[in-house]
Amino acid sequence: MLFRSYLLKRFISSFIVLISVVTISFFITRVVPGDPISLWVGNHPSAKQIEIAKKELGLDRPLANQFFSYVKSLSRGDLGLSIRTKQPVSFELKRRFTATLELVSLSIIFSTIIGYPLGLFAGIYKRKKFDKVISFISYLGLSFPVFWSGMILQIIFFSYLDLLPLQGRLSLELENYERITGLILFDSILHFNWELFIDAFRHLLLPCAALVFSIFGIIVRTSRTALINTMSEPYFETYTSYGFSKKDIVFKTAYKNTLIPTITIIGLSYGLLLGGTFLIESIFNWPGIGQFCVLSILTNDYPSIVGVTLLYAISYTIINFTIDILYVLIDKRIEL
Repeated sequence: MLFRSYLLKRFISSFIVLISVVTISFFITRVVPGDPISLWVGNHPSAKQIEIAKKELGLDRPLANQFFSYVKSLSRGDLGLSIRTKQPVSFELKRRFTATLELVSLSIIFSTIIGYPLGLFAGIYKRKKFDKVISFISYLGLSFPVFWSGMILQIIFFSYLDLLPLQGRLSLELENYERITGLILFDSILHFNWELFIDAFRHLLLPCAALVFSIFGIIVRTSRTALINTMSEPYFETYTSYGFSKKDIVFKTAYKNTLIPTITIIGLSYGLLLGGTFLIESIFNWPGIGQFCVLSILTNDYPSIVGVTLLYAISYTIINFTIDILYVLIDKRIEL
């Protein structure tokens, strides 16, 4: 019963947030400078062409009518047509979001696998050589611009070593594979197509490595700080007085106290990366949502801008809901 009440509250609050996001983004895109008409009909349009374009795009009606018409279409799952590509916005988002989702998800997984244990060991060996080395690497990753990391990786692994592909998501000869989910690694497993899997993984490695280097330091610092705070608790000193080593105490019980802050920062990083991969996608010519979003903003493609904003809002809502559930599973004392 309590869980149902929590779900209802979250659903209502999420619905209010999404409506607010749609409303704000809709009206902002209508007042910013730009001329979507010229993008729709081309350069030097005639007065008649402009009039026809306004009717096609619904811009000949009052702004309030445009908004309610958009909300009505949105309730049917219709996000409108992209002014720039002249394709349905939902088609563009589905095609591109899976590329970003695959890249970001793999980056978060690797960052967690690498960063969390290193953070715990750095906390165990606080102020010792291992801690200093890990802290230096994590600070370096946090301070180094992600586009520099990407370009350096390209120079090393493509230009000099010729081990990994420079750009793209797949080799040209494999691009026409039968898509199921749009997540190429997952689709290749479903098809038992290991050539496709290896090729997709090789294309993922460099952009993924650049993202991992930029965010794993946050996980290292968070888990390290959380463990150091835990090690100052009285119960930890009690365990050590009974002869248990720090490492045994940490990996048997103390690590649990580091999970909540670490999961929080992982969730926030996940959401930020979903909306902040434009530089990496540009450097590696990755056909993701970041490139699509920026190009839509530059061309005032307002149906696409609102669609992308709504997609990001839904993603954040799902991530926050998942984090809340994980809190309860980790610590039974937390109430929904």
